[in-house]
Amino acid sequence: MKWVTLAAPLLLAVPAPRAAAQETADGGTTDLNAEVAELKRRVEILGQELEAQKTGSAPASTAAGFVTDQSRYLGLSPAASKVYGKDGLSIGGYGEIILSIYDSKLQNGSVEPVDNLADTLRAVLYVGYKFNDWLVFNSEYEFEHSGFSDAHPEGEVIVEFAYLDFLITRWFNVRAGQLLLPVGFLNELHEPPTFLGALRPGLERGDGIIPTTWHEIGVGFYGQLPLNLVYRVFVVNGLDAARFGAEGSGSIGSGRQDGHQVIANKPAFTGRLDWHPVPGALLGASFYVGNSAQANGSTAVWTTLLEAHAEYRGHGFQARAIYARMTNSPGGIQAFGPESEASSTGTLQSGGYVEAGYDVLSLVPSTRMALIPFVRYERFNTQQAVAPGALANPANQRSTVYLGVNYKPIPQVAVKLDYDFNTNGATTGRNQFNVALAYLF
Repeated sequence: MKWVTLAAPLLLAVPAPRAAAQETADGGTTDLNAEVAELKRRVEILGQELEAQKTGSAPASTAAGFVTDQSRYLGLSPAASKVYGKDGLSIGGYGEIILSIYDSKLQNGSVEPVDNLADTLRAVLYVGYKFNDWLVFNSEYEFEHSGFSDAHPEGEVIVEFAYLDFLITRWFNVRAGQLLLPVGFLNELHEPPTFLGALRPGLERGDGIIPTTWHEIGVGFYGQLPLNLVYRVFVVNGLDAARFGAEGSGSIGSGRQDGHQVIANKPAFTGRLDWHPVPGALLGASFYVGNSAQANGSTAVWTTLLEAHAEYRGHGFQARAIYARMTNSPGGIQAFGPESEASSTGTLQSGGYVEAGYDVLSLVPSTRMALIPFVRYERFNTQQAVAPGALANPANQRSTVYLGVNYKPIPQVAVKLDYDFNTNGATTGRNQFNVALAYLF
């Protein structure tokens, strides 16, 4: 077992027993069996933390009722949480380079070749500063597509988050600035070595139901509670519904304001509660609610997102499932008029995915490498219902089966391959093969 190797230093540190009970300085006795049980408990935690490093897993929980993985408690990925572990300046980062090869045939059998694409999808730096034990600054700066975009051919950098944390107690802390919203699996924990698949699931991309990465300006609270509960609650600037539905996607992703000259007339509220019932297991839910019609005097567009998620990782096996449901006020969406792309925004959007993988190298004692074949099934619709007068595009009813493998020579680096079987309601889905290099530090 892996814990045997990890136990060696601890075993050497424990004096050899001379009898079934060891006499203490005050004449009492210490039960040797209790000492051995405590030692085994600590070794098991070390083993769980090693596995968590390899797979980006759900954290272990202690008998005292607290999650041992600080990054999950903070709502941050491993590299993003580095600043909390050392005084002064901290620098981290992550990146991913993707090659996508597309099938020349569509789902309906027609031949419509497109160019294959290779892309430096993301190159990201974390910069943080721990001023003292109770005040931390943290930030993320992201270059996408090598810094180029259609709107900014000269290059572009995005501030994903920039906030101050006021660390008060383990149960109650204050965060203020530009924040990641605590919704879904990937919006907070989006470093590519921590998730399976060359690309993020469609449900959790910019044109999906949970538009990852979603960040707004706000303030709120977070912490750990007894019974292995972790919570985050924030008030943030709301979405701008006038920009919804870009390119007929029906999604809200283009309504994110991203901290750039934000129209802050209407706030929104978001929060999350996670429960870690046993080591490696996670059950939770999150929400977002707010009036997305930012223009004064406009018809209200109430956007409500609810999602529930579950995850288990242990003994080499990992699985997760998520379901999300979003509504937008039909009257407010209709008020934008047929000439606006926002009028096609889905007033009801729902869907989810399930995935499972197994690290076959978990059978090899003490290795830090991981080799994880996986499968994922995903189905969602960003236009399950639309406002009166609008037409839903059946292509936005999407289903994908992902078959792939994730190889990690060390926990911080991943080489990913997957083949995606893409279908939609318009029968225009196109399969694709992806290869990705991913890293974090």
